[in-house]
Amino acid sequence: MTDRLTMARISPSGQDIEMTVGGQPNEAIGSSQQSLHYNEQAVSVENVGAVPPMNVISKEVKWIKSNIRKRQCRRIVEKPPKTDQAPGTSDGLCQCGYPFSAHPHTRPHDGYPSTNWKVDTNTYSLPTDTFGEVEFVGYGQTERKYVRVDVKTKTNDMLKLMMDVWGLDKPNLLISVTGGAKNFHMKERLKEVFRRGLMKVAKSTGAWIITGGTNTGVMKHVGESVRDYGLTSASSTPVVAIGIATWGVVQNKQELISKDGNGKWPARYRIEKESKVRESSLDPNHTHFILVDDGTQHSFGVEIPFRAELEQTVANMKTDASKDAVSVPLVLLVLQGGPNTLQTVKQAVANNTPIVVVEGSGKAADILAYAYNNSAEEEIEVTDQDGNILTQMRTLFDDALSAQVQEMVQEAYGTKNLVNNCGVVKDCLEKRDLINVFKLGTSIGSQKDIDVPILHALLKANKGQDFHQLRLALAWNRIDIAKSEIFTDDKLWPSGSLDEIMLLAINLNRVDFVEMFLDNGVSLKEFLSVRVLLQLYNSVQKNSLLYTLLQKMKKKSDNKDKYVGLIEVGMLLQYLLGDFYIPVYLKEEYFSLQNLNWTCLVSVMDHVTWTMVGPVVTWAMAGPVEEYRQDFENPYQELFTWAVLQNRQDMAKLFWKQGKEPTAAALVAFGLMTAMAKKTDDCELAKKFRVNADEFCDLSVSVLNECYELDEHKAQDLLVRELDHWGSATCVLIAVETDNKQFISQTACQSLLNSVWMGKLSPDNGTISMLTCVLCPPLLFLLMKYKEIDNSEIQSANISQTDTFTKDGEKAPLVRRPTVAMFTRGQTMLNIKSAEAAKAEAEINVRNQQQQYNPIQKIYLFYSSPVIIFVHNVLSYLLFLGLFSYVLLIKMSSTVSVQEIVLMVWVFSIFAEEIRQSVKSIMSSASKTFQTKLQSYITDKWNVVDVFTILLFVCGTILRFLPYDRTLEVARVVLALNLITFFFRILHIFSVHKELGPKLVMIARMFFDLLYFVIILMVFVVAYAIAAYAILYPNSELSFDLVIAVLRTAYWNLYGELFLDELERKEPECTFDPLLYNNDTLPRCPTQFGSYVVPWLMGLYVLFSNILLLNLLIAMFSFTFQKIQDNTDLHWCFQRYFLIYEYYSRPTLFPPFVLISHLYLIFKWMFTKCCKKCVQKEDSDLIKKIPNEREIIQWENVIADAYLTRKELSEADNIDHRINIMQQRMDMLLSKVDDIQDDQQNVVAIQQSTGRVALPVAQPVAPRPPSQQTITAKMPPQLEKRICSLEDQMTINCKALSWIVQALQENDMAAGRSPPKLPDLQTHGDREIKKKKKVQDLALTTIEKQRELHYRSRSSPYPGSSETRFFVPDDIVFWETPFPEYSPVKYLSPEVKANPYWADKEDLIELPPNKREGKIKFNTFDYGCKVDRTSHLGDYKIVDGLPQNPFGRTGIIGRGLLGRWGPNHAGDPIVTRWKRDNKGQMVKSGGKPLLEFVSIQRTDNQLWSLPGGMCEPGQQIYECLKAEFSEEALGSLITDEDHKKELNKKLDWMFKIGKEVWRGYADDPRNTDNAWVETTVFHYHDDDGSILNNFILRAGDTVEKATWSIASSALQLHGAHLFYLKKVVEKLNAAF
Repeated sequence: MTDRLTMARISPSGQDIEMTVGGQPNEAIGSSQQSLHYNEQAVSVENVGAVPPMNVISKEVKWIKSNIRKRQCRRIVEKPPKTDQAPGTSDGLCQCGYPFSAHPHTRPHDGYPSTNWKVDTNTYSLPTDTFGEVEFVGYGQTERKYVRVDVKTKTNDMLKLMMDVWGLDKPNLLISVTGGAKNFHMKERLKEVFRRGLMKVAKSTGAWIITGGTNTGVMKHVGESVRDYGLTSASSTPVVAIGIATWGVVQNKQELISKDGNGKWPARYRIEKESKVRESSLDPNHTHFILVDDGTQHSFGVEIPFRAELEQTVANMKTDASKDAVSVPLVLLVLQGGPNTLQTVKQAVANNTPIVVVEGSGKAADILAYAYNNSAEEEIEVTDQDGNILTQMRTLFDDALSAQVQEMVQEAYGTKNLVNNCGVVKDCLEKRDLINVFKLGTSIGSQKDIDVPILHALLKANKGQDFHQLRLALAWNRIDIAKSEIFTDDKLWPSGSLDEIMLLAINLNRVDFVEMFLDNGVSLKEFLSVRVLLQLYNSVQKNSLLYTLLQKMKKKSDNKDKYVGLIEVGMLLQYLLGDFYIPVYLKEEYFSLQNLNWTCLVSVMDHVTWTMVGPVVTWAMAGPVEEYRQDFENPYQELFTWAVLQNRQDMAKLFWKQGKEPTAAALVAFGLMTAMAKKTDDCELAKKFRVNADEFCDLSVSVLNECYELDEHKAQDLLVRELDHWGSATCVLIAVETDNKQFISQTACQSLLNSVWMGKLSPDNGTISMLTCVLCPPLLFLLMKYKEIDNSEIQSANISQTDTFTKDGEKAPLVRRPTVAMFTRGQTMLNIKSAEAAKAEAEINVRNQQQQYNPIQKIYLFYSSPVIIFVHNVLSYLLFLGLFSYVLLIKMSSTVSVQEIVLMVWVFSIFAEEIRQSVKSIMSSASKTFQTKLQSYITDKWNVVDVFTILLFVCGTILRFLPYDRTLEVARVVLALNLITFFFRILHIFSVHKELGPKLVMIARMFFDLLYFVIILMVFVVAYAIAAYAILYPNSELSFDLVIAVLRTAYWNLYGELFLDELERKEPECTFDPLLYNNDTLPRCPTQFGSYVVPWLMGLYVLFSNILLLNLLIAMFSFTFQKIQDNTDLHWCFQRYFLIYEYYSRPTLFPPFVLISHLYLIFKWMFTKCCKKCVQKEDSDLIKKIPNEREIIQWENVIADAYLTRKELSEADNIDHRINIMQQRMDMLLSKVDDIQDDQQNVVAIQQSTGRVALPVAQPVAPRPPSQQTITAKMPPQLEKRICSLEDQMTINCKALSWIVQALQENDMAAGRSPPKLPDLQTHGDREIKKKKKVQDLALTTIEKQRELHYRSRSSPYPGSSETRFFVPDDIVFWETPFPEYSPVKYLSPEVKANPYWADKEDLIELPPNKREGKIKFNTFDYGCKVDRTSHLGDYKIVDGLPQNPFGRTGIIGRGLLGRWGPNHAGDPIVTRWKRDNKGQMVKSGGKPLLEFVSIQRTDNQLWSLPGGMCEPGQQIYECLKAEFSEEALGSLITDEDHKKELNKKLDWMFKIGKEVWRGYADDPRNTDNAWVETTVFHYHDDDGSILNNFILRAGDTVEKATWSIASSALQLHGAHLFYLKKVVEKLNAAF
């Protein structure tokens, strides 16, 4: 063989290039090969879409061409013509499956033997040319990714391709679907359930689905489920269905190959109606395709090892980058299937992969389901390495089940490979915990969809790992699985154990999980610390609105750190809600950045990682937590605020329900969401914010109304109570500042405003009586009614020392107080009072007698009421306007009159009051900058009007006093305009009226409508004006008068002034002479042409402006009017608050006497600065401290809980819910009908198979489809037992009747006629005995056949590795049977490769055949190594210097795990005793005693076996047996030396009297073609138990467990150990 093979290949550019074996193309390739841009030349039809259309695809092309390769045959080895060759074709076939014409650049065999073709030697790899996007013609224009890859491609490169190049998200679950490759029939209901459930689990968990990718069998069913439920779903989670198929069996694969090597974009793929021989079309509904190429054609199964390795690589990935992240779970889904499916399931069991079997889909799935459902489990006591006695479950496969399974396998697949297939079924049940059977049913507890069994299988495979299971359920977002499988009643969770997962659930927005954690012991006070809250805010997604706003606040606060602090969060809350809101983060020094250890925090935040669902903060807190822990007084509030800012509505509602002060929380949420909706330009996001805000608004209104209906006074206290946790504001203040009109319009709020408006005056006082008292003060003693004195208010005044609003307009400083511990939301007591509160209430009740106000108090209370202050100010303002009008009309001359002086003083008093209000507004603002405070003041439009009005008056007054004649006239004009603005101020007074107030809102809204309309109108006005003037008066001179003249006519045309006389003017009334019309002697004449054109143009202009645009304006006004009219009450109630608050905070005196109050306030302020303790703050009706605050909070929480409960009940009773229940019941009814029909079909099939007569049924049963008749229906074992019991009873009855008849005949008491003949039922018992004997013989025969065909030696995967043996059918195991396709796998374990002392040093298989001779002496005793290389079977063959397994092929060459070439001698002791009861009597079964034997559980495959092992070099078999038994089964438990010596003597004696029961070949899974195990089996029996009863079994260091097992054919033992056990049982005549 040459070392270098040169091949000729033609490049797309026409150049000849050279390629070496497995090498890259030469550097001589033209530059055109490297360019990925369009070529300006015609493209053939066959190569449509071959050039990538964009730079993104160019990067994909570059990566694939650099990393992904294909495989191609390089040497032709002719294959004899067979049926797969097309008839009439003269072209020969290579053994790779491709015709000679497909090998244009290869040479025949090239020195190799013409009959020897192998993938490793006859193929080479080169860059793939088959990739891109495939479009299935006739199946829509959706394009799927595809690529052709070499079978030896590294799986890590495939992951990079799928995730980095194709852009797939990392999966949370991997579903591998296997089953029938040919089309098969499924019941419609089962098909529907399978499709829906598969897509449900895929979308809910973000799973990848991997299938074979072709349009046949189970792959077609998966594709149709993706089509019906995946691609058409509106879910944001895309369904990923990856098809991994063999390239050589893809039909029309030439349509996928690109000629220039740059892929196809897209490749148009056609699916033929009829498939060719050994070819299949790709399924059009998969999303990605990986086509595995080994250089062959028409060879199925090439992709199986590649797919298995890729699945394991994906399963080894972590779901995220945290240290506690779980690996991607893998589950195998089995539908129908053939023998290969059974092998796949067996390999999955070996890999500890959970399996879901769909019962009812046919063949392999039904066989596995039947075996699983009817196999038994026994609980045994075992001893581990520490001597602990444990209980463990073990699978039993009895003889009847083995016979039944063998019959089912034979019916499904025939007699070919019967032994192998039956053995595989048993092997699949070795680990029952991994098998899960899904059966469609309608009984209670049965699953309707397959998604639950799939997820249940994964949790079952991780049984006992609660936190691992919980992470899986959290990643899948399946709360139903978590509740049913993890959070059971018998499971307790230690305090703090769920904190880590709680943080992850909050970050992932798993609302149901958070609620479940709260219900299962998670304490938010212990969980939520400053650090955790900072992690939440710093893990916000960078593309979110909250992140943008936090970064804005971070710049504003000059924060140079990398992460956002709580200071920025507090600033954001104040920025969104307003300056009135003082967050706790800005009030308490603890939350300042300087007092936090940011070094430790940064170490935490460096673990913020991004997963497929967003940012996840890992729980990697360095240093002691308690040092930084600050338990929030109300942790629900902090998380609620975070959820609201994140716009996570469901999470926010959860924390709202769990937290305190629900009304205030809902109002704050409304304000935050409304403000954030205004801060974004994303219309959809803004809409979501507004919808969520409206929901919280409804919640706040509903809770308030519930409170008001139960207790009006408590509800009003709830509205005005100062909320320390909510910015030191009140519910009313929050609602007003957030523009929550709906909340303010509620009866509770309006009742409160009425109370504040009237002050201490009774609401029974009428308007006429109050006006009468204002005009005639002495009548107030007779006409006015006052509210009753409430002594509780006096007590409240003594308690409340720091109220915000005082009667003189002050705002007291806010001091944060510690909140008293509240009751939980779960308590339902409405009147919870402390002993001190009860005592104080009793004292108040004693003193609370009916008291009357004295006259001085009545006068003060009358004039200090806001309604009276309002009346006085209105009357005062009307007098002021009258005085102002009088001065302008009569008294404004060059000399200053007394009236003008009074007017100036009056205006000054108004100005002073405005200064007081502005100072109060600025000083009460929580903003730190004066600019922000001033901005908060001017947001009130009436404040702007007041400032403008006063400034205009000051300007007019200054002009009034200037010593010029003309300035007086200017001053008069200015003051006249000023009077207009003063008159406008009266409109503000109208807001108190219910009818006039909303009209003011209409005027304001219509004013803005008018502005927008004017902008549109001016387009028409200016356009017409310029055009008309240019036509009428061309060549005009530029001047200011020209601008006025141009717009004058067009503007007044809108009002009906057409100026027709000017258009029709002619000489001599006008002139064309420029000298005359420029000096205004005569007007300018319009042009003659213009006189005709402009009227027509004017007509069109007036038509559009007066009819179209003005009607548009009317429509706009009508819409605004109707919109406000529909919400009249909302607008009026909202405006009314501002008016009431303004006059509530105003001084008692009115202008101009208000100056006296101002002087008093100045004096009071100065006195307060000098002696702060001498002046107490006055009480306020709008913000106060409630003495029974604890009771109010608890009362509100209980009412909110009751409201939510009632709301949930009402939602459950609505019509939609009832319809859903009815639909579910109808589905269940239809399912039951289908089950009844299936049962009838099964009964007919059973009766036909057993020969029994069928009972007549009401309706004929439809026959089964032919595709479903592959397996005869089997009677359930329980039903068969009951029928047999009835038959036995009938037999006994018949015998008794026969005896009675015989007795009567013998005593001459019989009737004259002959007795009836009773049926001979004895045949049933005989039949049962024969059947049982037949089953037992069949089981023993199966054991014999498995040993003869060394089934275990052919099983895959090879122990301790992922190597899959070359499949060897049962009928060609022996070497005498030709098997030209036999290509075994070569394998040597790393353990043996390390050359231990018990292994041969020579690796013969790596040497050429001519150099192997003489290296090792076979068929003799090797004295050099002290190894016996003789076989118990006689001389074995040596082929090419290698020993040949005497029992036949195994599918693998080399030594594997065995150390010696040829036979590896071992010893297996069978130590037995009789099973005895407590009395020492032998226990029997079927008349035979039960035999117990010592068994151990292996660590490599978890199977139970005999305690044997390999013989050491030079070791005798007796020593080997004793050493292995002692090492594996006895351990080192005996510590008493004397007792140990005595037992060892007995043990030596027992081993010396042991009898050999078998010597020969051992069917062991470690066997290969060149190395095998031969064993000598000795039996050691303790007949009376005198020896073994003194021994305590204990697992040795090399095994997991040890125990006494009962000998039974139902056991699953390692290798051929069951065969050896059968020999012992037969010798002792024991039960088996």
